[in-house]
Amino acid sequence: MTQLEELEAEVQRIRAKKQRGMDRDKLRKILNVLFMAGALIGLVLYFFVYKEGERMPALYVIAAAMVLKIIEFVLRFTA
Repeated sequence: MTQLEELEAEVQRIRAKKQRGMDRDKLRKILNVLFMAGALIGLVLYFFVYKEGERMPALYVIAAAMVLKIIEFVLRFTA
């Protein structure tokens, strides 16, 4: 394998890695938007819809949003 072929192979590997990274970034952004929407919906449910003593469904919505945020966090710091 010549030096030029090795360089071309390296460039292709880098381009493939960048393409995967872009997909991961898009997924992270989508998860982040879903987290923010879920947290906002959960807070509205907690403070304005459910009365005291029956707020568990709102807490479930907030917990589900937090799970999305944890997934986004893991994606951010894994290779």
